[in-house]
Amino acid sequence: MGRRLRIALLVPLLGLVAGCGSAPLDGKVSVVGSTTLLPMLSAISGSFAADHPLVVIDERMKGTGDGLGLFCDGIEPLAGASRPMSERELRACRTAGVRFVRLHVADDAVVLFTARSGQVACLTGEQIYALMGPQSTGVNTWPGASGIVPGAGDGLPDAPLNVIGPNAQSGTRNVLVDLVIKPIAEDRDVRPGLRSDYQSQQSDQLIVDAVAGNPVALGFAGLATAAQGQQRLRFLQVDLGQGCVEPDLAAIRAGRYPLGRPLYLYVDLTAARDDATLRAFVDAVLSADGLSAATEAGSVALDDNEADAVRAHWRAAIDTGKSDRA
Repeated sequence: MGRRLRIALLVPLLGLVAGCGSAPLDGKVSVVGSTTLLPMLSAISGSFAADHPLVVIDERMKGTGDGLGLFCDGIEPLAGASRPMSERELRACRTAGVRFVRLHVADDAVVLFTARSGQVACLTGEQIYALMGPQSTGVNTWPGASGIVPGAGDGLPDAPLNVIGPNAQSGTRNVLVDLVIKPIAEDRDVRPGLRSDYQSQQSDQLIVDAVAGNPVALGFAGLATAAQGQQRLRFLQVDLGQGCVEPDLAAIRAGRYPLGRPLYLYVDLTAARDDATLRAFVDAVLSADGLSAATEAGSVALDDNEADAVRAHWRAAIDTGKSDRA
């Protein structure tokens, strides 16, 4: 009787062990970097944590520059970025011996906006420069743009001006400077940058809140976060020489919106090859459900061919250990 009881208890236990297949994942996954990627990665992290309850996921998204700094110092193994690495960051990675793979996980855009009641519909590159560029410090009205670029203030509302945007670590800020401010500043022999007196905020959500509550403010942020406050904002069209283009998903995917940009996940390749939990998290990001989270978060999801290419690049990097770092 005792022997039969022991066998009866052992059979379901053996079935349970066989059904597990492998030990459950545990440990910690840390992600730093772009606030623009936070909505997408948060959604993926929630699903991953539900599937792997022994894993702790730590998201500290303060900006692309901050995240890549920690990544290239070898402190953190995952960094979200709303721009490619700079030459300075690449040198830091080389110096620290960080070997990485860069994965394109979504597309996004820099969006300019006012409060819902705003009167502006479209801004040209010259107007953006005159309102937000390095020479516009002290310009405190919308028509004051004409004092920087003649005629730039024509048709703009006769009202005070407050410019609100992300801090200096933000990839969103750098993209706006590179695509709009820099070409005009270089023509004027001026150092590129934003006006020194703009109001910087620590997160895109704070930017959205500040602009939505200020009828004379001009703000900018990543589409993924701005879209969450779209009912309170007026998204502005942008004209960089090809006419005014709305920052909608169709225009971004087609490449017509001039402030579109890719979003990346940088992965420390050595850490990923050694850590099954880290690899599994990256696999979750690149899964069909993971990549589709971009749309739910307000960004633009990769198409099937793009997604397949990114997954193949990831698998090849893990298999061969070949780094994207030159």
